[in-house]
Amino acid sequence: MTALPRVSILLVTKNGARYLAEVLDGIGRQRGRFHLEEVIAVDSGSRDGSVEILRQAGARVMTIPAAAFGHGKTRNLAASHARGDCLAFLTQDATPATDDWLENLLAPLAADPLVVGAYSRHTPRPSCHPMEWRRIVEEEMTGRPDSRVNSRVDNPDYERNPAFFTFFANTSSIIRRSTWRDVPWPEVEFGEDHVWAKQVLEAGYKTAYCADSVVYHSHGYGPWANFRRHFDHFAALHQEMGRPPSHLAACLPEAVRTARTDLAFWARERGQTKTRVVCRWALPALGWHLAARLGVWCGERAEKFPDWLQTWFSYQVYIKRQ
Repeated sequence: MTALPRVSILLVTKNGARYLAEVLDGIGRQRGRFHLEEVIAVDSGSRDGSVEILRQAGARVMTIPAAAFGHGKTRNLAASHARGDCLAFLTQDATPATDDWLENLLAPLAADPLVVGAYSRHTPRPSCHPMEWRRIVEEEMTGRPDSRVNSRVDNPDYERNPAFFTFFANTSSIIRRSTWRDVPWPEVEFGEDHVWAKQVLEAGYKTAYCADSVVYHSHGYGPWANFRRHFDHFAALHQEMGRPPSHLAACLPEAVRTARTDLAFWARERGQTKTRVVCRWALPALGWHLAARLGVWCGERAEKFPDWLQTWFSYQVYIKRQ
């Protein structure tokens, strides 16, 4: 009789009380062919009761100074204390949508020993604004209803579009502990999941996008936070993946085009007239997308900015200081 896989669920938290109880309740509702070994959280200086919420739910909590946090480093710390054969990672605002979220996330690893990691589909929370809502549900990497397995081996498309195949999302993911020992999360400023996926794919392994493992996850960022998030993300992509830079002149036309697509989508999604949607959302959508495009442009050139400006632009630095 094959032993059930032992799973450790690992969270990194900071001031996550808004959704944390909901996330932990979602973890507690999981059912399937696995043994939930433990829930471990590494908290980096919460001041909103997050640690108390975690402990009341039975999680094992480690605390670190806010300045010590790193996306890869902190997840490696959590993993080093885990006992499970498989390590599932969740962010503090990613709520399992069903009671088979974890079993479905495990399935690609059970089906193929070369699959060493899998990540979940994202769906927006009801309060999500239309710009982010459309991005989430139409996002090719995390929103599509069809699962896929990513591989570099015998895949001529990999070299043409490596960013598609190396995408990975630690919002909700699972990896083999044995693989983590050989390939831990890279200690980079941002995008540790993408860099890790690139490393394992180029070592001959596979990753999977699991569309039937679903988490509720959306942020509701305003324009300034959206600029900063895109700055961090595309600075990392440019540095780690060699992404070619975009053009400044394209920022406004691209923002207008994307905002118009949002408005048409929201009118269809909500059954509202285009006039009503335009009156309510045209300016917010344009501002949100223009901020994003400028964040992309600046992020791709981050090394050209003085250190103080890079610090001001970075959302990760802002979070650490809260």
